[in-house]
Amino acid sequence: MLINGVWFDDADHTLRGGRYRRQPSALPQAIGREYRPEIDGPSPRLVFVASQSCPWSLASTIVHALTGLESLIPYLLAGGPRTEGYRVDRAGPLAAAVTHVHELYSLTDESYTGRATVPLLWDAEGRRILSNDSTAILRLFDRVGGETDLRPATHLAEIDTLLGRIHDGLANAVYRAGKAQRQDEYQDAVDAVFDTLAFLDIQLADQDFLTGAHLTEPDVRLFATLVRFDTVYATHFRCTRHRLTDFRNLWRFTRDLYRIPAVRGTVDFDEIRSGYYLNDGAHNPHGIVAVQPVLDW
Repeated sequence: MLINGVWFDDADHTLRGGRYRRQPSALPQAIGREYRPEIDGPSPRLVFVASQSCPWSLASTIVHALTGLESLIPYLLAGGPRTEGYRVDRAGPLAAAVTHVHELYSLTDESYTGRATVPLLWDAEGRRILSNDSTAILRLFDRVGGETDLRPATHLAEIDTLLGRIHDGLANAVYRAGKAQRQDEYQDAVDAVFDTLAFLDIQLADQDFLTGAHLTEPDVRLFATLVRFDTVYATHFRCTRHRLTDFRNLWRFTRDLYRIPAVRGTVDFDEIRSGYYLNDGAHNPHGIVAVQPVLDW
């Protein structure tokens, strides 16, 4: 993380008393409608920075792909070995300007203190991060892309309830389990993970998507976690009670989304495995990358 604009490899404020607690962003989160003219302008002003190893990035990347915004908001890949955190694609936009994601944070605020996370939206003209909040970015893409409607007014209450349950009981809970340094914290997190999976499996028993017949925001969030569940969470994060393939409806749902070409193009299992296994320090001190499970996608 950065402390007063200086990078430290050994600083980590997410662990407290053996428990993992995700830190809130220190940057502005909402993205106003005033950026619509810049998105439609003659030259790209905004650059989307994301990693294929990060589930928070993946959800935004899926919507970026489904809405066909690549020509209006170019995509800069952050990945590879995390020396000083995420490195950026040297062949992509901004590659000549920065080597690491944390440099974008320092350019935004020279005294920034916090983690250098992805996804983020970079304002190339203003030379600052517009937002590093995955929800704000995802919703901007949904709003301006014109190809999706992930928050239909008729289902807003149900959508927000599902998003809260998926985040607390699954997407964040797998990290609580995987990074726990206490048995009680691990057990509590694992119980939450599999209680949530059981609930969601029932939710999908008689419908294609979580709110019915159409793709909405909770489906994208859920897919971003499930697509890597058997690959890293059931193993590296010790969520071993069941595999995704044990949940008939969730496994069907995940494969259905994976077969959408735009969605499948955002998934890189090699990057997912290396992103987790090679960047967890004491959790995997010898840097062994587990093989990809045999799964019939």
